[in-house]
Amino acid sequence: MAKRKIERYLTSQFEEHMARHSLETEQKYRVRGFDAVRKKLVRLGARKKSHGYERNELFDIDRMLQRQGRKLRLRRHGEEKKAVLTLKGPRLGGNHKKRMEVETRVDYEPAKRILELLNFRVCETYSKIRQEYKLDGCVVCLDHVPHCGWFVEIEGPRGRIVSLARRLGLKETDREDRSYRKLIKEQLLARAA
Repeated sequence: MAKRKIERYLTSQFEEHMARHSLETEQKYRVRGFDAVRKKLVRLGARKKSHGYERNELFDIDRMLQRQGRKLRLRRHGEEKKAVLTLKGPRLGGNHKKRMEVETRVDYEPAKRILELLNFRVCETYSKIRQEYKLDGCVVCLDHVPHCGWFVEIEGPRGRIVSLARRLGLKETDREDRSYRKLIKEQLLARAA
């Protein structure tokens, strides 16, 4: 009994440490298209990191992670053999979307097989076209989600997100707080009705 208490305590301490030191802070904005934002990014000196089709697979075991507010995602760009495995914690309070995020580059096929051998199953998938830029210590993504629209997502320190959004001409009224998954689900329901 004491051993389990110690394990739970150590696990909670580790999770608190990870939550403090592996935080993702981001804000998404809905836009009509990318031309104006892309021109401003180039004019401001942004570096393009990547571009292309992106497929996201969410894994879970009988909704265990979902009940905990966590997400386990395997993200693959195009037909690359490499992917990114990400564990996200529950959303934290605040003006911008903030949550623990730990990720690592992996080989897609072996990582997916390991997850399946551990009884994780793909519970959801979604795709988008993404252009990724780096500017002022932030990652700026121009995302097109089929049937949902065009979005600019800025990830970085809170103050820089606000400043960069202003410089890119994004307004508070452009903010989109729903996840891509939620937007896709809402769109599918609307099309089915």
